Amino acid sequence: MSRHVLLDNVNHGDLRIRQVYAPGEGYDEHVVRVFPSEFIVLQREYPLFFMKNGESGDFEPVALLGFDPGENLFLGDPEWDADYIPLGIRRQPFLIGLQQQEIDGVPSEVPVVHVDLDHPSVSRTEGKPVFLAQGGESPHLEQMTAVLHAIHEGHEANRELSRILVGLELIESVKIDVEFADGSKRSLSGLFKIAEERLAQLGGGGLEALNSAGHLQNVFLMLASLSSMPRLMERKNRLLAGSSDGA
Repeated sequence: MSRHVLLDNVNHGDLRIRQVYAPGEGYDEHVVRVFPSEFIVLQREYPLFFMKNGESGDFEPVALLGFDPGENLFLGDPEWDADYIPLGIRRQPFLIGLQQQEIDGVPSEVPVVHVDLDHPSVSRTEGKPVFLAQGGESPHLEQMTAVLHAIHEGHEANRELSRILVGLELIESVKIDVEFADGSKRSLSGLFKIAEERLAQLGGGGLEALNSAGHLQNVFLMLASLSSMPRLMERKNRLLAGSSDGA
């Protein structure tokens, strides 16, 4: 369950955040939404795909973290077991909400910081403080606000990326069948990827459209990220081997 509320220093002056990247600490997800601004570092460690948003119809980039629902193979207990933590993981338990405010007399929706009070990382006694003793923002909250700002901008970049790729017919569905060292198998569906054959046939106009929109590099970074799949499988094999040894 989640309990999202607007963050303020009156009701949440003693709030603290425990960042423990271990199972059961609120980071148990096998995919996480990602954004073009982080593709260049993500592609070194995570396979990148798309998932279709059922409400908007957009294809949203995601990083694959595991092969089963709720399985995150990067939880190192207590540290994250990779050089880069995706923004969608790092921002938790904070999130962006929209609040009605008047700006120059005009009603507007303004992004504001919310917090999930039911997230396991939220504490009143241990972890990094959210606010300073005198009520100002702590360094940790300042960092999280910057992360949320990057995510807010990233949503628009994702929408633009989806629109141009759909227009150029550069997204295709993919079904992933994998077999692990112990003989167990998994089949992943609902994922989409860059259509490589279509990309190879794309004319100069299409390539120029991608480049002028700033997404040509993003397309190649997503394709390059697929080379991370064997390393993700090796993480799963190590987990399975450990479970077998402990049985």
